[in-house]
Amino acid sequence: MNFTPRQWLIVIALAATFLGAAAWYASADPIIIDADDTVAEVDEVALCAALGQVSAWGGILDGSAEGDDSGDVANLRVALNEARGLAPVDLAIDLARLLDLTMLTDLALTDDATLTQALATGAAQTDPERVAEAMDRVNEAIIDCGHPPTA
Repeated sequence: MNFTPRQWLIVIALAATFLGAAAWYASADPIIIDADDTVAEVDEVALCAALGQVSAWGGILDGSAEGDDSGDVANLRVALNEARGLAPVDLAIDLARLLDLTMLTDLALTDDATLTQALATGAAQTDPERVAEAMDRVNEAIIDCGHPPTA
């Protein structure tokens, strides 16, 4: 196949642009991750205070919702979100699972459902086994802080 002079110019321009970009990228400063970089330490006092709030609204998480109302779901969401921001990564993942459950429950409440019905709807949209595992780990952390468990 024979290229026209115009096609050759386009091929040369593209090749020059590619080579120029490759040279520029190679000369850029590499990102170096120091082995001495440490993860910020967890503030245990703040985390335990936040987990205490989760414990206070825990009747929603155990599925019974005894004595709770729809406003308590919003309070639980705030407490879970605060604790998630303070927790180490493994616990933050569990708190996020519970936060998802409460968000789905809160969304179900907008359909004029009772809290018990909303809990059932929210739980139906999650993975029950993973939520139960997350609940167990969060309860362990709550008990380690000296608060009463949620379930």
